Formats: sequence, C-alpha cells, structure tokens
Amino acid sequence: MTVSIALCTYNGEKYLSEQLDSIMNQSILPDEIIICDDGSKDATVEILNSYYKKYPDTFKIFTNETNLGYTKNFEKAINLCSKDLIIMSDQDDIWKVDKIKKTLRFFETHPEFDAVFNDLEIVDNNKNTLEPSYLGWKNISYDYITQQIKEKELLISLLEKGCFVLGCALAVKRKTFADYNLTNFSEGHDYFIAKRLGFKNKLGFIAETLSFYRQHPEQVCGLNTQGTEKKDIHSVNISEQKIKFKELVWPFISAVKEGKEFYPHEDIKKTELYLKFKFNRNKYLKSLNFLDRKIYIFQCIRYHYLDLRPADLFII
Repeated sequence: MTVSIALCTYNGEKYLSEQLDSIMNQSILPDEIIICDDGSKDATVEILNSYYKKYPDTFKIFTNETNLGYTKNFEKAINLCSKDLIIMSDQDDIWKVDKIKKTLRFFETHPEFDAVFNDLEIVDNNKNTLEPSYLGWKNISYDYITQQIKEKELLISLLEKGCFVLGCALAVKRKTFADYNLTNFSEGHDYFIAKRLGFKNKLGFIAETLSFYRQHPEQVCGLNTQGTEKKDIHSVNISEQKIKFKELVWPFISAVKEGKEFYPHEDIKKTELYLKFKFNRNKYLKSLNFLDRKIYIFQCIRYHYLDLRPADLFII
C-alpha cells in the first residue's frame, strides 16, 4: 500500500521543520507529501521549498492564490493525493517514528476498515508533556472506543461527545472518498469524514499515541478547554421517563437522522443502526403503562415522530 501525506500550512514557520523532519525520519517513508499553503506571509513557503530541493521526488507543494480556509485547504490537499492511503498531518505536530508503519500494519490486519484514527500525546511548544493521552484528557477510554466500534455505534459516540477523531490522527484509503461521496466538506474535515465513515462502520482505531499534538498560541486549530463538561441528567429535575428516553432512544434518533442526510438515496431502514433504533424505541414504549403508551404512540403517529405507523398502536 502506497502512502500520501496531506499537509496544510499557514504561517507555520516556527514549528514546520520539526514536523517535516519527523515525517522524513519515519521507519517507513511516505511515497509523496502533498502540501497546500494557504497564503502564508512568513517564511513557510521558503521552508517548504528547501525541503522540495532536498526531496524533489517526494514533496509536491501548492500555493493558493486566495485563502481557502482550514477546511477547504485540507479538502484540496486530499484531492491532490494520488497514493493508496492518505495520512493527514498538521503543520506543527511531531510524528513518532513508527506512525506510518503502525498505520499500514493496521490496514494489513484489519482490511474491513477504510480509515483509522489513533490517540495523541499532548505537548506544549517545547515538547513538554501536558497530557499523555488526548483521549484520556477527553475522558474517553480505549476500551470504550473499541466497544463502540464493535457494536457499530461509533457515530452515536461522535454525536454525543463531539469529534474526538482529530484530522491529524486520521488515515483514509484514497478510494474511500469516491466510494462514500466524501466531497464538498461542509464542516471540519475530521468531523465530516469521521461521522460518515462511523455511520458506515468503516472507521477503525489504533489504541496508541502515534504523534505529539502540540499546543501553542499561534495554532489555527487546537484544544477547546471550554465547555468540555456535560451536565449529568440524573442531577437535574427531569422525570425518569425522560431520562430513559434520552438514554435509550434519543442517541439513535440523532444518528439515524444524520445517516439520512449523509446518504439520502440509501434505504436507512436496511441499516443495522435503524434496527437498533427501532428495538430501543419499542423497548422504551413498552416501559410505559398501557394507556400512556397508546396515547404517546397515537401522538407520534399524528406528528410523524419515531417512525411509528397506525398498525403499531396494536403491535406495541
């Protein structure tokens, strides 16, 4: 499997060389490095050109005439890649020496997946460790992610917890973009790709930190430390029935809705996610007393909610 690196730059002179060196010092080297610069006004382009002169067969540098912005610049870089596997990279991180090797090994041993993400070690601008695990910092365990993937519920986790799949930790088979119509990114490339491949159960996980995720004042996208804590719904005044609905049914409603929007020409009712939604919906309805259940089902039918039909009044 050949490897492309998709890397975007913008005023990245301070840390860029260290990241490029970490890529060129990999135990398995990439076949090409596609770099799209989004109108840097510092020495970024000069640094890139120096690497091109040193590795002319590997580096392919493109400079945008107008600023595309973070998301569209990454979409451009991805579309310019020509190898089997596209590994995405930020301009200011540092890769551990076996990142490419371990990513390739994952696909060799897990051919059922079309993409994979890994954990990262959070460091400051001097490479001092701030958090040994990005996912740990997010209070997300490796076992939890592995279980969600096994149960084919990764999309639900992404919708509930926000995007814990970072673009700089993502690798995708190039053919996947055409296979699943991953074009015209409408949000950050990591969330856009992760949600759609999570819905298709094609996103795997390497339970290891494969790079250093640098935090510094100049970065375009970094950690959001505000509002990471969620309210415990059990600690506020909400009825037990509403809590049960929120825990049992609502996550699947959201995921099924997203799936319909991702792939409007596919029959959502044939997906495993929809079948789980239907099972949990019926489980919740059967927990209501007889009269409340019938009234609630009638209301849902009237307002086209929970995908209930008139026959369900007699079945559930």
